[in-house]
Amino acid sequence: MVRKISKVLIIGSGPIVIGQGAEFDYAGTQACKSLKEEGVEVVLINSNPATIMTDLDIADKVYLEPLVPEVIEKIIIEENPDGILGTLGGQTGLNLVMELDELGILDKYNVRVLGTSIQSIKMAEDREEFRLFMNKLGEPVPKSYACSSVQESVDAAEKIGYPVVIRPAYTLGGSGGGVAANREMLETITYSGLKASRVNQVLIEESLIGWKEIEYEVMRDSYDNAITICNMENIDPMGVHTGDSIVVAPSQTLTDKDYQMLRSASLKIIRGLSIE
Repeated sequence: MVRKISKVLIIGSGPIVIGQGAEFDYAGTQACKSLKEEGVEVVLINSNPATIMTDLDIADKVYLEPLVPEVIEKIIIEENPDGILGTLGGQTGLNLVMELDELGILDKYNVRVLGTSIQSIKMAEDREEFRLFMNKLGEPVPKSYACSSVQESVDAAEKIGYPVVIRPAYTLGGSGGGVAANREMLETITYSGLKASRVNQVLIEESLIGWKEIEYEVMRDSYDNAITICNMENIDPMGVHTGDSIVVAPSQTLTDKDYQMLRSASLKIIRGLSIE
């Protein structure tokens, strides 16, 4: 029997860091308000007191505690929530929900993952699984190899050709990753990338530096209603971090054919991943 949702634990994003914007605090705040409007009791954990979402009128109960599984387990024991929402806490929230699931804590206390499922988070965050899934959907991705050691990364880069992009799995804003123009740079970046990754994995990927960068904001609910909120065009090309670039919405230089192609792809991907 599915447990009725009357109390929800929301995981905040913790400290604001470079590469992780204030949008997570904003999104988490809106989640608290929306759930309260529906009559759901909201329990919030966030280690950062300098946020809107930790104001006492945003959630019914606020825990200013370290964002680690053992602390969250104690809160689950104390509060007995029906569901947990981690997808609005940025990379911190996603990683914590994954860890809680792997440790068996969510099953042990019968806490339901709300929004995007564990399987969908894993598919989107695991670089190798995501690449294979895009191939299955028929969507093009840069040539790449998932690696778990420096030597594997060196071998992959030799197959692809320099420069290559190093992307650690389960990290936010490119932390631990970078672009390598030669083997020496590759070994240095891969070493830090493997340490930064929660699953000790990096993706060695063909570089697209200099390409045009377009983003689509897409939303989907559990009934498979999906819409593109907007599309955005970065003034700077690929190679300049989105967070450091001026962005124009909607895009100004796409033909209608290109716009519709990318729109259709974004809807196919969000539905394929079952993001909710």
